[in-house]
Parts: sequence; C-alpha cells; structure tokens
Amino acid sequence: MVNDCFFDLVRCVVYGDLNPLELRMIKLFARKPALVLPLIALLATAGIVMAKRSDDEGAHRRHKAPRLMSRSTVPPKPSWQTQLDLRKLVNRNGRLVQKLRSGEDVSYTLDPVLQKRASLYLKRYELPYGAIVMTDVKSGNILALAGHSSVQPEAKQVNWALKPWAPAASVFKLVTAAALLERGVPADATVCYHGGLRGLRAHHLKNDPRRDQSCRTFSTAIAKSINPIVAKLANRYLSQKELQDMAKRFRFNSKIPFALPVGISSAEIPEDALERAKVSAGFWHTQLSPLHGALIASTIANQGVTRWPQLIDKVQGRDGKKIKVNGPRSSRTLSADAAKKLAKMMAKTATRGSGRRGFFTRRGKALLPGLSVAGKTGSLSKGNIHYSWFVGFAPADKPKVAFSVLLGNPARWRIKASTAARLILTDYLAAKPSKLALATP
Repeated sequence: MVNDCFFDLVRCVVYGDLNPLELRMIKLFARKPALVLPLIALLATAGIVMAKRSDDEGAHRRHKAPRLMSRSTVPPKPSWQTQLDLRKLVNRNGRLVQKLRSGEDVSYTLDPVLQKRASLYLKRYELPYGAIVMTDVKSGNILALAGHSSVQPEAKQVNWALKPWAPAASVFKLVTAAALLERGVPADATVCYHGGLRGLRAHHLKNDPRRDQSCRTFSTAIAKSINPIVAKLANRYLSQKELQDMAKRFRFNSKIPFALPVGISSAEIPEDALERAKVSAGFWHTQLSPLHGALIASTIANQGVTRWPQLIDKVQGRDGKKIKVNGPRSSRTLSADAAKKLAKMMAKTATRGSGRRGFFTRRGKALLPGLSVAGKTGSLSKGNIHYSWFVGFAPADKPKVAFSVLLGNPARWRIKASTAARLILTDYLAAKPSKLALATP
C-alpha cells in the first residue's frame, strides 16, 4: 500500500496532476535532494514487510485446517508399535517375544512351531512368492504369519502375507455366494450351462437348452469352482450395488485394523454385465492379501462374525507394568444362516471338489484321517507366474482354526496351495491335538 502511494506520486508528477500538499512535497525535495533516496528506501522496505505479512497470513489461512484434520483423523500409533519386527523374535519359554529398542517386551500370539514350519515350507519349495496365515477362529489370534520370495530375498518377507500381490481369483466366489445366499438363492438351485470353464463370453450367461447339456447345483458350483454357474446366478440375481455392498462388508477396498501395516485388498465391480459376471466368478478386477483371505475364511467359520486379527498378546513396559493393548474387536459381516450354508458348500471342496487332491490320494485315501476341512480354491495365471489359493477352516463342522495359503508358482509347478494347507494343518494337529474335535469327513 505504501509503495502504491509512492508510485502514485511519481505518476502525478509525470502527468502534472498534483494537489497543493503534493506540490509542497515536491518543492521540499527540490530544495533538499538528499532526502529523496532515504525516503525511497524507507517506502520500499515498508512495502516488502507488509507484503510478507500479507503472504504469511494467507498461508496460515490456507494450511491451518488441513493440518488439524490430519491430526484428528489419523491418530498416531503407540511408539512400541512402530518397532515391531518379526525378524527379531526369540522363543522365550514357548512364547515368541521381541525386546524393543525403547525397552518394552512384546509378546506375540504366534505359535513358535507353526510359525517356523510355515516359513520352512515356503523356503523348501523355493517359491518365487508365497504366504501362509493361520488364525484362531474364536479369538482372532494369529498363530502363523509367514511370507517368502526366492526372487526378492531383500524384501521384508512378512509383507508377502500382508500385501495384496495376487488376484483373489475364485476365492472371490465366496463373496458372490454370500450375496446370492442373502438374496434368497437356495444352495440346491440347479443351473445348466455350456463351456465357460476357462473364460466367459456373453453367450455363457444366456440359457440355451440346445447347448446347456451340463447341470449342477449352486452348492456344487462353489465346491468345484464352476465359473459359468456362478456367473449366471450373479448376472440373474445380483445388481452392481449388491455385489459392491457385499465386497465392502467383507472389507474389500477398506482398511483392516492390525498391529502391522496391511495393504488394502481391492475389488472393482464394473457396470458392464459381462465384466461384472466375470468378477463374480473370479476373473480379475480384484486383489487380495493372504491375511485378508484368512479373515474371510474365519468370518464364515465364525457364523458370519468377523474377529479382527490379533498379533500382540501383551506388552510390558520398561517399569514392568503392563501396557494396554487394544483387545479383540468383532463385527457382524454376514447373517448366521447364510454363513452356515456357505460353510457347508466349502466343506465339499476338500472331499469331492477342486481341493480334493490336497487332502486325498488318487485312490481316495484321506491324508488327514478324521479331520474334516472346509475351503475354497483359486487359481489364475499371469505371465510366467501361476497364482494358487486355498483358504478355509478346520474342523469343518466345529471350526477351531482358519487359514489362507497363497503361492506364486513358476511355469514348472512346485506345490499347490491345498497341499501346503494340509501340511500346516498336520503340524497344528500334531501340536494341538486336544484342541481339534476330530470328525469324519
């Protein structure tokens, strides 16, 4: 503003537009020219100071609200939680614990035997990528959380269990099935189909009595992962919003509360009917983390109630006092009736469905005698990596543990996810025989 006054005065001199006061000022400067330069410097300095103050005030108005919003919406983690590192665990009297730099003792829920064996299986088969997660159904406690990559050994290995690095594939059929069951579609609904096992086209969604020579029930379609049946039912009964809502209820596109950072699993539900049918059957448009896969299986096993996964059992401060850790939280995801029906469908997967080869020999001999397993397979190939899923729970009728196995095999297969699931269940059965109520499959 002061600079403006000065330049107005210069303009008035040039154009001869002066009032009496301004004329007297000009005469003063004419008699004492030495005052001109100091006055110019004074006016320029005052202008700079006032302009800086104006800029600071504007910046304060622009940034104050976002800073407050950031602090109020993203609460800081406890200092001990930022130091958690599964690479630094030690076995202390049968418990895996970590001594933090800040002095606290952190006791994990992980089972020492299961954690070691899960890591061993992933390394033994030299998998390019892999992860195994096992949880206690009732408490949500994590019993095993292992990840491995033979092609990226420098990466933090546990992240392969926490990040969504593969498509959900046919595991997403569980979300579709849950939506169909809550929509009122009966498990024994029969659908006839033709083709569509490897890929879906528009004609696979339409009834064609001449070509639809194969007929199976909705329940069998989930157990055997029959793509065209699931796609047909989803196309017939589910809107885009209904499938989106069920995916959201199962925590797709949402954060999962956990002691370690967990990547957000994504599910894009397209408007186009054919593309939406493909997603419902497990063809692309989704990404799922292994931890999230175990959470989905646990929710179904727990009659539709989600127990948020717990990794930390207790934290003891430097002074010996116990530090409060957020306790288990739960929420209703699916109706109990729909969850029970879906669990029965999954029980067929390991006995006469797509996961049978992991639990029975070619001649039909059970590899886990007396233990019933419920699950869902998933497989997709991209480039030279074949993604293999098996998520589920055991025993099928009275679930105690839920699990998720995701393997990224090379072109020449090493091991299927259902086989790895059986191996870790064998270890659990050997370590905790009294906790599994054995039942005939």
